[in-house]
Amino acid sequence: MSNEDILQLEAEATDKNEWKREITKKLHQKVATGSENLSIYKVPKNLRKVKDEAYNSRVVSIGPFHLGNHALVAMRHHKWQYMQYFFARIEDHQQSLQCLEVCTNAIYDLDEKVRGCYSEKIDHIDKNVLAEIMLLDGCFILELFLRYDQHLNMKLEDESDPIFNSAWMIAALRHDLILLENQIPFFILRSLYDAMKSHLKGTPNSVTSLALKFFEMNQKSTKEEPDTKNHHLLHLLHKFYLPNLDSTTTNHQLKRSVTEIRPGHISISVSVELTSHIQHVSAIHLTSGIPRPEQAAATNIKRWGFNFSASNLLWAGIEFEKGLSEDHLLNITFVKGIIRIPPVDIHLTSDSLFRNLIAFEQCSLRSTHHITSYLILMKSLISSTRDIKLLRERGIINLLNHNSVGDQEYFTEFKTILDMVVVKDFCFGKLCDQVNAYFIYVIDSSSIMSLYIYVVSSFTIYVLFCGSRNGSLEKGLDGIRKFLCKKFVLK
Repeated sequence: MSNEDILQLEAEATDKNEWKREITKKLHQKVATGSENLSIYKVPKNLRKVKDEAYNSRVVSIGPFHLGNHALVAMRHHKWQYMQYFFARIEDHQQSLQCLEVCTNAIYDLDEKVRGCYSEKIDHIDKNVLAEIMLLDGCFILELFLRYDQHLNMKLEDESDPIFNSAWMIAALRHDLILLENQIPFFILRSLYDAMKSHLKGTPNSVTSLALKFFEMNQKSTKEEPDTKNHHLLHLLHKFYLPNLDSTTTNHQLKRSVTEIRPGHISISVSVELTSHIQHVSAIHLTSGIPRPEQAAATNIKRWGFNFSASNLLWAGIEFEKGLSEDHLLNITFVKGIIRIPPVDIHLTSDSLFRNLIAFEQCSLRSTHHITSYLILMKSLISSTRDIKLLRERGIINLLNHNSVGDQEYFTEFKTILDMVVVKDFCFGKLCDQVNAYFIYVIDSSSIMSLYIYVVSSFTIYVLFCGSRNGSLEKGLDGIRKFLCKKFVLK
């Protein structure tokens, strides 16, 4: 064997060893990407196609995904200014420098853990730049939260702050900080706040409390969750809407059955005064006649959600009531012909919030589809602005900016919220089965319904012919309803 052959074999062996090292390196990177810290994702393209602007920042870029976005570069000056304000909260200059030293060391040493949180590779960002992003964005967010807390307590002394001198800026920042692609790991915020907390007076003990105040989320529980359980701000808001999933009682409540449903048979476990649940005539629009329910599907194909809209369910005597404000969003029940739904506040940013929560559930294998299930259920109730008005009048939907976002605008936004969404589980299957079966049972009780419609129609024609005075139509129909309640009771 010649020297050239030997050199060629050695070169091939070197290439082979280099190739194996590359494979091992890539394999290690793939395993790291699938780490338990993975929680920040790019929004799936199919969801972006439906409403791209719901996932895009308006004023500020947070984290590495949109680094260098020229449209958002103006906020970079405010970030540095807020970081300066953050450490200036420590009046002693030497202690302030020491706190900065602690924070920079802590953030720098978290590089590998930070990279493991992002679904997209960010190898093009070196360690120094990534540490600067985490430090700068983390300090900006915390200073923003602290200033908002002071603003609420009338203690914000800096009247020249352009962010708090502009109402639209706060709304825009709320929108941007809940975007799935605009997140930094929560442990960054926690590390920075823990380093600063001992120097602060009269401020909340956790980032969680500060964040929920900023996002105007009413506390449903006096027990504060530890910061360690949150992946990022969007995940915190996702958990805010959910029950305590560690509680078997709560899970049972979500799945419990008020009625026992068997093929071709309904057994109602309590006596229900059917006609007492029939809608007052004041909600029946005489100009359009008595609203007819949607026709039930002829096939027996499984359909998630209610088969009938809110106004049609109401027509069949199923009433809607506002649940307790302290209840979690999913505590929806159906008892004795009444659907109780906890109230939900609709802000200007709610559409983006719910779309990003859905995107988070779509991407995270560990996340349940509770928010998606809730929106499926609510969307099945809303087929027109009349349904929105009904739920709003019952206090279930609270449009906080009703002057700028009316029923029609909300309906238009809500129509596409589940487009291109894939659901792996639905949390309200039994509840919807109960309501759908109850509706069909009422409709099948044609003699009772026919009598009600006949009496109501006859009385309405009589009153309209003779002239309605002092609400005599409503009073008379209410009397008819009460009379029928005493005569017809389902057993």
